[in-house]
Amino acid sequence: MPELYMDKMKQFNKFEQMPSAREHLLDLEKQGKYVFHGSIDENPELEPKQAHTLNKKTGEMEKDKEPAVFATPFADVAIFRALINEKRTAQNSSSSFGIDGDKFRFSAFKNLIDIARTAKGKVYVFEKELFGKVKGTECRSQKKVKPIEIIEVGFKDLPKKILIAEE
Repeated sequence: MPELYMDKMKQFNKFEQMPSAREHLLDLEKQGKYVFHGSIDENPELEPKQAHTLNKKTGEMEKDKEPAVFATPFADVAIFRALINEKRTAQNSSSSFGIDGDKFRFSAFKNLIDIARTAKGKVYVFEKELFGKVKGTECRSQKKVKPIEIIEVGFKDLPKKILIAEE
């Protein structure tokens, strides 16, 4: 069973400053040995799932390559996906993230931001070697993968400067 971040933090004595979940994840990111997956669920193992992408010409959702477990080498992207997630609401919602040059861009409908204020999410930490080459902000594994750590994140861990998208 992977070590939970909160269990790990019990090792700090009362005089030490406990790092936030985001600080811990950013420290792992700097090491360059890990990739991250943000989710609203907690599972001891992740299985490949079929991704779908919107075809801009037809407006239809289409299968996107082979089923995979998706991860990112960027902790902020995983934190964003763990907390800003359309599965949390039945309302019309949308969010997006990407890289513009060397800076990240995050956006979400206001209702998703409001839900994230009280939500908790999970960021899974995996050995980078279990995943293929990074393309853009993601990498993929076609096999089941077990995290080495599962870290609970909350609103205060979100990246700063999330653009509120127009509905």
